[in-house]
Amino acid sequence: MTPEQVAASYDQIADQWLDVSTYGFAQIERAVGFVKHRGAALDVGCGTGRLMGLLGGHGFRTDGLDVSPAMLALARDRHPDARLFHADICGWELPRSYDLIVAWDSVWHVPLAEQEAVLTKLCRGLSASGVLVFTMGGTDTPDEKQNSYMGPPMYHATLGVPKTLRVLAEAGCVCRHLEYDQYPEGHVYLIAQKLGNDAPPVDDRVRLRPVESGDLPRMYDLQLDPDSNRMAATIPRTREAFDSHWAKSLDDPNITARAILVGGEFIGIISCFPMDGEDHVGYWIDRAHWGKGVASRALHLLLDGVTKRPLVATAATSNEASLRVLQKCGFVVTQVRRDPATDRYPECEVAVHVLR
Repeated sequence: MTPEQVAASYDQIADQWLDVSTYGFAQIERAVGFVKHRGAALDVGCGTGRLMGLLGGHGFRTDGLDVSPAMLALARDRHPDARLFHADICGWELPRSYDLIVAWDSVWHVPLAEQEAVLTKLCRGLSASGVLVFTMGGTDTPDEKQNSYMGPPMYHATLGVPKTLRVLAEAGCVCRHLEYDQYPEGHVYLIAQKLGNDAPPVDDRVRLRPVESGDLPRMYDLQLDPDSNRMAATIPRTREAFDSHWAKSLDDPNITARAILVGGEFIGIISCFPMDGEDHVGYWIDRAHWGKGVASRALHLLLDGVTKRPLVATAATSNEASLRVLQKCGFVVTQVRRDPATDRYPECEVAVHVLR
């Protein structure tokens, strides 16, 4: 069965899920115990919103996702202020990173061929030390089946316990708890946690300071890098344009420009600046330091010091690294548009992000 067919089956029985059953609550509360920061949560397969009250009681701001429009309509009635998404998790991109992701009796409806990609996506969507709790079939090998136990036809699939544990490890997560909680039935729930906070992070060596005039020669050289310009979809400034831009920027009290230092070495800049009546943020980092968490840490530090909101950031949709950084720091995509070419940017598709 396709996800659309599964959605149609759940549409037929949506009203059956309006009860206030506490099924799964104890298992989810066990997972909550591993969460270090109770901020944003995501309920994948939220159905009628049964778990949102539970998660809200633990201090989470919970987003909900479901493929069934009938189930989601009932969730909106129950939780009118919640942010709810009607989408298939196979193709949906997480709008931010989450401290807790719950997928209780939901992702096992994902087609077997998509299971590994979805599980990896959820792991990558966790914040550092974030927790994922989900249910699966407790088989030793991948398996799938279809039945009508609930009335309409339904589909279930599982990677099996050994492969699931491998996928979690490859995605940077460790299993904290695995239990056959309905034994002898093969119903398994698993709690996984993303690693990161206990390693000697580059985070501890990243700091910001105000940009100084002595930084400008290095900044000019960095913005000439061809690979960086391809990634960011930008056109480097000429020496004259660069000098003119930064002469004005360093004298403008409305601009917060910070040098990014790693272990005392200057490796880039990050700034907050007014543009078109909005406050924008942007950064530029030496290519040698890509993929090390520097951008995320620098943006976190900037946001700690810049309290004005909302903040806007744009990134080319082809720039997957920057899209992940922005969303990890809480920015949400509000628009995707096609921008015309200018002397600074080639024509390209950009995603507009907002932090409120």
